[in-house]
Amino acid sequence: MPSLRSIRSRIKSVKNTRQITKAMEMVASAKMRKAQQRVMDTRPYAEKIYELMHRIAYLERSFPNPYFEIRPVKTAGVVLVSTDRGLCGAINANLFRSLTRFMKERPEVNFEFVTIGRNGRDFVRRSGFPLQGVIHGVKDRGTIEEILPATQVVIEEFYEKRHWEEVWIFYTQFESIMSQKPRHEKLLPIDPRILTEKVPSSLTGEYLFEPDRREILEVLIPRYFETVIFQRVLENFASEYSARMIAMKNATANAKEVIYGLTLTYNKLRQANITREISEISSGAEAISQG
Repeated sequence: MPSLRSIRSRIKSVKNTRQITKAMEMVASAKMRKAQQRVMDTRPYAEKIYELMHRIAYLERSFPNPYFEIRPVKTAGVVLVSTDRGLCGAINANLFRSLTRFMKERPEVNFEFVTIGRNGRDFVRRSGFPLQGVIHGVKDRGTIEEILPATQVVIEEFYEKRHWEEVWIFYTQFESIMSQKPRHEKLLPIDPRILTEKVPSSLTGEYLFEPDRREILEVLIPRYFETVIFQRVLENFASEYSARMIAMKNATANAKEVIYGLTLTYNKLRQANITREISEISSGAEAISQG
């Protein structure tokens, strides 16, 4: 049977933990709203550069371009976007599970990684896969320049060295406060058939490009990758803070239940001690009176 002192000590400890989780919940809630706003603020730019890139790519689809070339896949690159910190529910575990399943479905492919986030880096190292680039410490209010090394590795391995035949990006998509889902998208090669299917009729009109469409495309494609990767990093931040807010909210609620249970146990034990003491006093008084 625990002592009253040990129960009091545990109640105090759980109350301190509840204060911490409540504070973390409030911080995560504020950061989540800011992260959501950043996703919304950068979306028009991302959509416009996406439209422009696809417009030029569609018009140049009949000309050979390394970024559109489909080759037999021996080695694939993966940009893995995860969190730097924990205490954010199961979003990293779900992401890594999705990635593992994806790789098991392609046993003939060798995978190499560029990681954004410490948890992804640690997962890749534990799994024994080659790491071609590591980025961590990206701020939730950071700039696109912070993820440029990832874009440079992608271009170098796929375009310059032609070492990667495919490039994928894995991240956690923010759907709602209660829902964050692991997602993966193919970055390279860009399939011209998909371009033809996705390009609306409004993109097929006549436009004047200076100096030249192909030169613009060569400059635009790296910027397109930067934008896509940065958008996915922002999505991941929104997912991280949403998951952390919910995790801390649940932890606070659980702490409240634990405190209630401990307080009930404390009161019962205290009442039992009082009853025992009264009984002992009564027995002693009765023995004295009879003696």
